[in-house]
Amino acid sequence: MQTCVSFCASNRIEQLLRCGYAWACERLYHELAWQYDWVSRLVSLGRWDAWRRVALGEIEARKRPIDLPMLEIGFGTGDLLLTAQRLGLAMIGLEFSSQMHAVASAKALKEKLEAPRVQATAEAMPFADGCFGALLATFPAPFLLEATTLGECARVLNAEGLFVVVGLWVTPLLAGRRINLPLLYATPSPSLLASWTEAFASAGFVVDIQGKAAANAEVGVLVARKKANNSGKI
Repeated sequence: MQTCVSFCASNRIEQLLRCGYAWACERLYHELAWQYDWVSRLVSLGRWDAWRRVALGEIEARKRPIDLPMLEIGFGTGDLLLTAQRLGLAMIGLEFSSQMHAVASAKALKEKLEAPRVQATAEAMPFADGCFGALLATFPAPFLLEATTLGECARVLNAEGLFVVVGLWVTPLLAGRRINLPLLYATPSPSLLASWTEAFASAGFVVDIQGKAAANAEVGVLVARKKANNSGKI
């Protein structure tokens, strides 16, 4: 009986911690957006940008030109969007938070860069069918895995395009060994990986999920392609 009570108590504490974490993240995306970069650098020990750039590395690794523009879903404070502009890559940013737009706009103005941005939700994207050659999302919020969002992603992505999601998990590496830290950094369970695969498959994608080494961590990378004629082939 004591074991059961302890288990229940620990579960309740974990749930409270997760709720608190979700609440803090929501604040960082809105009224505290001006602190987002500082917090991300703090919790990652300065490695956040290196982990985020893995998304562009996945695109470059394909060694195929992307004729259509790319779309970053949930661009946050705009760092990856601006990096793409510096590299001469055609990328549009989608973000709902007006506070994040303000931060990204200030950065673009300071660097004298044009970074096309649209304020809208990923559940209802104001874009034509098949107009993007690649979709990118880094450290995504839970909305990305919702059926409506994934359906919209499938709609706006070209038939030959890639959908790259980076940061579904991040696990620190020490001497080649994973260091799991609950809430912030941990390797997902097989059942959680399966649920992500199922969510994308239901939206018409074939996915490959791997952990990629970057800046002393294993970063979860999901690469999806649209199914060809619903046959399940990439």
